Amino acid sequence: MEDVAKEQDLSVYIPEKTRKPGEIGFALLGILFGILGYYFAMDMTSDSYSAPSVFPKVSSTIIIVCGLTCLLKALMKAKSPAEAGTAFHYLLPKDVVFALVMLVVYCVALPYAHFIPASYAFMVVGMVYLHRGKKIAQSLFVSALALALLVGVFRYVFMVMLP
Repeated sequence: MEDVAKEQDLSVYIPEKTRKPGEIGFALLGILFGILGYYFAMDMTSDSYSAPSVFPKVSSTIIIVCGLTCLLKALMKAKSPAEAGTAFHYLLPKDVVFALVMLVVYCVALPYAHFIPASYAFMVVGMVYLHRGKKIAQSLFVSALALALLVGVFRYVFMVMLP
């Protein structure tokens, strides 16, 4: 049975009254990653404002604050009903699982197929999948255009050697 998506006005913010499955766990994970990032940034350099560790410390602090904000908001919401499903099914729908599998395949294929063919195949397959098998010509064209732009910017503007 397929869920029918309800149209909603995205220009109006309506706070949710119940928390989603995994919302507290995700907030705690964000806080943990922020703390780990800050811990590893402390080992980089001295405490001067021009040190390379300033940006990672600021970023980690922002992640911690955002995680704490999400945690507090989640704790204030009512618990979601049991019929909402498990956190695993909520956080990892089939489209996300497909994207993760595609990323693993891309990482494995990259050293053998090199950057341009592997990236093009990754983009085309991903776009065709997300279009549910439709708009194949558009996916081929947009992927080629995006890849040409990426290669042009990174290889010729930033002078980065692509794998």
